[in-house]
Amino acid sequence: MIITSDCDYCKNCTGFKNGHGICKAFPNGIPYAHMDKDLKALKECNNGVGFEPKNSNNEPSK
Repeated sequence: MIITSDCDYCKNCTGFKNGHGICKAFPNGIPYAHMDKDLKALKECNNGVGFEPKNSNNEPSK
C-alpha cells in the first residue's frame, strides 16, 4: 500500500535528503510522526512554516 501525507501536496516541501522528505519547516528531515498529523489543520508545522498547497490540481481526493 502506498501512503501519502499532506507534505506531498505542500509547496514548502523541497525534496529528499538521506531518504527523508525535507521542507522549509524541517530542513534536516520531516519526522515520520509529523507526517501522520492533519497538517492542513495545523497553524504551523515548525520554524514558523505551515502547510501551503502547491495548487488545487495536486490536492488529494477524499
